Amino acid sequence: MLTELTNLGDFNHMIITASGGTDGANIVLFWPDNMPDDADQRLQDDPIELVESLRDEGKLIWFPCDGDGRYSASMYVQTSIADELSAFCKDGEHYPKLEVNGDGYFGGMEYMFKTDRSFLDRYPHMCEQVAIPNGSYAATVYFTDLPESHHQKWLVDQVGHRSMRLWMLQRGLVALSVSSVFSLLGSSFFLSWTAWMWAAGLTIACIASAVGLAKSEACKAVAAAKTEYERAFPAYVVHLA
Repeated sequence: MLTELTNLGDFNHMIITASGGTDGANIVLFWPDNMPDDADQRLQDDPIELVESLRDEGKLIWFPCDGDGRYSASMYVQTSIADELSAFCKDGEHYPKLEVNGDGYFGGMEYMFKTDRSFLDRYPHMCEQVAIPNGSYAATVYFTDLPESHHQKWLVDQVGHRSMRLWMLQRGLVALSVSSVFSLLGSSFFLSWTAWMWAAGLTIACIASAVGLAKSEACKAVAAAKTEYERAFPAYVVHLA
């Protein structure tokens, strides 16, 4: 993954967006150069204790997290949060001092490292590198409260109703295909051979339709728009001043 960076005329005035994932319900923005020499061992023994101490020292950000999954963040460095995004920013948490030192990473706590990044190298999509200029900042961290209606309207505005209908049809066909496969496996013991072959044929047709729609320009456009929405309206917003 590449960090998207919008330069606003000065290297110290920028917007950086990143995404990452967690299987442990903990999301962090961390800098390996901020971590003590024994950090790799402490991450194995008691990661929460280390993360709490680094957070209290202003050497990482620990984001509130609802559970496992993928999350995104925008870092506004020495510039105001966009109006269309700030309207959804809630419950700011203030870090009086945040030390930025070297390359940062946004993603799951379980992928943190000091020097041994072998686990992250196995799952590189779970942490994205973040290049914030070195320095000492005051940081305010927000989470965004985005209604589903906003998400849907934004997508329709970007790709149109027809593309959204085709994308929803494709998602429905995927769900139907999965349930049909399991039904076929369970029904093979009591359906006649002829009936089972008919059902298998319908399942194959359903799968083929789902795959075909996924390759359509309409569905590709929706997928791209959903990625862009995640970047424009992330789960977290960090203001650095």
